[in-house]
Amino acid sequence: MSHVRLRPFRPRRQAVYHPGVIRHVKELFDNGTLVRPSDQQPNLVHLVRAVATRSGVRDLDYSPTTRQLLELIPPADHVVFVLVDGLGMNVVRRLPPETFIRRHFARQILATCPSTTACALTTITTAQYPNRHAVTGWFTHLPDLGYTIATLPFAERMTHEPLAARGIRVEDVLPCPPICPRMTHHPLTIVPALIASTVYNVYSRGGTAGLGYHSIAHAVDRAIAHVIEAPEPTYTHVYFPEVDTICHKRGVDHPDVLPLVLQIDAELARLKQALGERARVVVCADHGLIDVPREEQTLLLVGDPLLELLAVPPSGDARMPIFHVKPGRRDEFVSTFRDRFGESMLLLDIDQIQELALFGPGEFSPTARVRFGDFVGVAKRPATIAFHPPTKPLTELYLAVHAGLSPAEMEIPLCVA
Repeated sequence: MSHVRLRPFRPRRQAVYHPGVIRHVKELFDNGTLVRPSDQQPNLVHLVRAVATRSGVRDLDYSPTTRQLLELIPPADHVVFVLVDGLGMNVVRRLPPETFIRRHFARQILATCPSTTACALTTITTAQYPNRHAVTGWFTHLPDLGYTIATLPFAERMTHEPLAARGIRVEDVLPCPPICPRMTHHPLTIVPALIASTVYNVYSRGGTAGLGYHSIAHAVDRAIAHVIEAPEPTYTHVYFPEVDTICHKRGVDHPDVLPLVLQIDAELARLKQALGERARVVVCADHGLIDVPREEQTLLLVGDPLLELLAVPPSGDARMPIFHVKPGRRDEFVSTFRDRFGESMLLLDIDQIQELALFGPGEFSPTARVRFGDFVGVAKRPATIAFHPPTKPLTELYLAVHAGLSPAEMEIPLCVA
């Protein structure tokens, strides 16, 4: 357990809400320590709306920012949208200039916040910000149902029981409809075979066609076939999770990361060569990752005093934990959190989060408002805070993580070929 940071519990100071917390966050934005999410800068939401528009959806928001990206994606009969999970700009900058990704790099855009896959995939599914689609991270707490779920596996957090076994439907959890059925281009989603028929993946494509793949080359073969054999315009979405997986396990700078990215890059080049000018190939990521030293990964074990102040263990993700506080314990929670974790994380209440528009512009949907809880932790440096259940070995810690606002997590590439 030497790698796990278990901070000693110290007496709490008097609870004080710091009016300067927003000023502090803005200073971190201004000096580049953190990246400020903004609807005025091109981000994944705008890209999804632009790609959907090029695929025949006609009633989406045509904000100036979305139009910027539409100008980078010329119309085509066939649109192939490839999402490389975890491919942040910190990895792209290490690629040789002759690679497909570097040669077709159009511009840098921003991930959504929280910069994590469950939020991003739901954004790609719905073309909405997290403050509308109400997915808060790998874990989403559902106060109205009394459960915390692992969002993508669509299972209860602690028992891993499928939600369907508890009578919970997709529409009970995911309120925004998917966008694929609104496309005039014939849609196909291509994902790893292991997840092709899962509840979440079936929801995400809205009843349209989906195929599984068994290798990166197999996925590209299926995308090529869908376009070449189609008698009508097509939209093909391909999802590659492999970069994210290897970075989690080995770290962003591990020597095995770049060869994997180069393998994907070569397959992207083959995809474009096979399709030629008949198709527009758009490549992006959902987020980047940042290495976090083991000694900066704080685990909240059963019996931790902070957990006693919460209605449920923290949800969201370890880089941006979400806290639902017990009634009457807010001041005590704020004081305890800032005493123990103030050096590594800022604590913002949900109104401050909305003021900063971290999870999207405008007001939260009612569903998202309750799911994002009372407070959100915003990491100021490479550090994490997460609940660690007693059934999970302490050795199961990721070396690289995401969901935060660092440039490594928020800056992602847009490539167009």
